[in-house]
Amino acid sequence: MKSITMRSQSFLRRLLLAGVVLTPVAAALLPAAALAQQDKPPSGGQVFMDAHCNICHGQMGSGGAGPAFRNNQILHVTDYVIAQILLGRGIMPSFADKLSDQEIAAVATYIRTSWGNQAGPVNPAEVASVRRLLQQEKALPVAQNGE
Repeated sequence: MKSITMRSQSFLRRLLLAGVVLTPVAAALLPAAALAQQDKPPSGGQVFMDAHCNICHGQMGSGGAGPAFRNNQILHVTDYVIAQILLGRGIMPSFADKLSDQEIAAVATYIRTSWGNQAGPVNPAEVASVRRLLQQEKALPVAQNGE
């Protein structure tokens, strides 16, 4: 049975590589899979890499040009972490206009729960609250899109 499955997979791979048109059922499933992928919240690790946080903080959270995140107790202060991402400091740019509340929550959760940290998750509502507070204090401009 295993041999038949492997041959079937190999055959399908060859068909796809040859550009064989998919059946209507298979073609109909592809857009649904793509939509399901779009609805998933962003991965904190992916945001960490896409926003280039790893360049200064290290891919393993060991720091460099930016502070280390590995076993860093300050990460337990949720509002501080969120504010640093929103405001930036020193050579770190502000991500207030680059990342959504959901993306900031995802990356904050990632750094607070990786590399030996056990500070717990951050939710988008917490980010929105800190963002509003910083806007009220005029530390952040009010964004056009309402975030």
